[in-house]
Amino acid sequence: MGFQLILLAVIMSMAISRLTGTKISLKKQILAALASVIATTAIYWFGYLRGRDPDSFGADGWIWLVSMVVVSMLFYLLFEMFDPLPIGERSSEIRNPFRRFAAWWQRQRRYIQVLIIALRHGVGRNLSARRTPESYERLAVSLRRTLEDCGGFFIKFGQVLSTRSDLLPAEFINELSKLQENVSRLTTAEVEAILNKELPQPKDEMFLEFEMEPLAAASIGQVHRAVLRENRKKVVVKLLRPRITAALQRDLDILVRFAAWTANQSVWARKIGFTDLARGFSEAMKEETDFRIEARNFAQVSASLADSRTKVRIPHVYKEASNAKILVMEYMDGMSVKSGTALLEARGIDRREVQRQIFDCVLEQIFFKGIFHADPHPGNVYILNDGTPALLDFGSVGRLGTLQQDALKRLLIGFKHRNTYVVMESLLLLAESRPDVDKEGLEQAVSQLLVQTAYDPAGGSEAFIQGLFRMIAEFEFSFYPNVAGAFRSLITLEGTLLQLNPSFSLMNEARRFVQEHSPEFMPAGGSADWKQTAANELLELLPVIRKLPRRLDNLASMLEKGEVSVKVGFFADKTNASFITRWISQLLLAFTGTAFGGISIGLLYLGDRGGGEGAQFVTLFGYTGLVVSAVLLIRVAIYAVRNIKQMKE
Repeated sequence: MGFQLILLAVIMSMAISRLTGTKISLKKQILAALASVIATTAIYWFGYLRGRDPDSFGADGWIWLVSMVVVSMLFYLLFEMFDPLPIGERSSEIRNPFRRFAAWWQRQRRYIQVLIIALRHGVGRNLSARRTPESYERLAVSLRRTLEDCGGFFIKFGQVLSTRSDLLPAEFINELSKLQENVSRLTTAEVEAILNKELPQPKDEMFLEFEMEPLAAASIGQVHRAVLRENRKKVVVKLLRPRITAALQRDLDILVRFAAWTANQSVWARKIGFTDLARGFSEAMKEETDFRIEARNFAQVSASLADSRTKVRIPHVYKEASNAKILVMEYMDGMSVKSGTALLEARGIDRREVQRQIFDCVLEQIFFKGIFHADPHPGNVYILNDGTPALLDFGSVGRLGTLQQDALKRLLIGFKHRNTYVVMESLLLLAESRPDVDKEGLEQAVSQLLVQTAYDPAGGSEAFIQGLFRMIAEFEFSFYPNVAGAFRSLITLEGTLLQLNPSFSLMNEARRFVQEHSPEFMPAGGSADWKQTAANELLELLPVIRKLPRRLDNLASMLEKGEVSVKVGFFADKTNASFITRWISQLLLAFTGTAFGGISIGLLYLGDRGGGEGAQFVTLFGYTGLVVSAVLLIRVAIYAVRNIKQMKE
């Protein structure tokens, strides 16, 4: 009997997968069909067949089979609904459906808990208030208290937001800067367990010394000092916290949901892209839980700076001793820039020269190398004991393509020479613009921004960058994420270098950098006025001149092949037309299923009221119509669930 039920489940799974159009795995299809067979058979046996002749198979048997099909389809729908991951991430999903449901339930509980904390601290009330300096301050306090009470990666997110002076008002920056991460240290037993499991050889064979007391502890991992046995080199060993991946996945999912809720409550939160901030933070944190990515970042940045004019050092990573959960790298004896001024003064080293070395190194990464340190906060910028600067912690790096590097160069030159057109054209290359952008209005806004920041005694860096972000939001397009990351890196770097040199001006130093690297920025430039004017004019025409031959060649090829066409209206775009066609087809399918259901109910009603052989046929058609209606409606539901998950990718 058991073999027969399994065989029936396999046959049903093959047939029903065609009816529903589902894309769940074969294992899940068989599991859904088997669950339906067991449930309907148990009900059929105990509710009807027990005590009757088992050899007879009449209308009740057909009702049992039809019920089995419908219940199987409902199980298919449940598998689609309670899948916590988008379709593109199925390789890492939880395979056990009961564990998946438990994980889903835990996320819902956590999400409700976060919302209750937010409402208790008045986030919802303050979000809906009219925007004034006082309401900003109240909202900042509410947000900070909410993130503190939620703990974990919510505090880390708040600390990241505290560096976003390009988007957030000063009230938020000041309040979120108060967030302190209270992280418990791993026990000695936990450290030993990680080392025994992850090191390629026993700890005592690899390290001559290993200090169990950590140098620092953070939400993702903690750092220990050690000495390699092979070459007696001092190293630091970075350990990933155990079970951090599951907690990270849950909290980041809740964080994105919380950000989406906040954006729904406030136009201001939508305007600054609060949901995008949370998603960007989520992606960055996921990368930081794999130390192989950080090791690769170290290697790439080190290779890119091999011919650098600066003397900034980057630690060496011992790849043979590192993996996804352990990172072994060179120990650098020094102190952060917060305490480095005293060391430099004691050695008679000019602080401004060290500041310029660090600044030029990061700008070389952004403008010439295309890979840069995305978080140069004071804890990641060191002054070694001999006065040499160093960059640490490459868990977060940014990458820029050559087109974006060229556009950033032109933006800096445009700001330096107060050229509105050059700045505007650079912005259009750096941002995800709309096809109907108001270029005349944008040019006027850029012109006003250049005038407002022209005579700022501090150099106008923060005002200029904040103005750029406000202007981009006003015209309803946004910087590409990696471009926004470059701007954030510069703002963070400015705050770091101000601790080393209080008179530091980012824009003044950027002008100096352009002057010293003029061949790389503008090979046609010169010192005389007429040369500079000619170079500016050439710079304005350069994008058009570069693209003109390629466009003419493409146009000639299309004319020759007869492929020239004109797109007019919304449906000229294939994506829009495909989207509308898909949804219209689903609406028609839903309408058809509903119609079948309504007609079938009517037929059943007529069959009950009539009599004789004709009434039985009417009843049979009624039940058949209900089955067809159920198939169509469940198929529409499965399509809708799958489409929602695809939109989340």
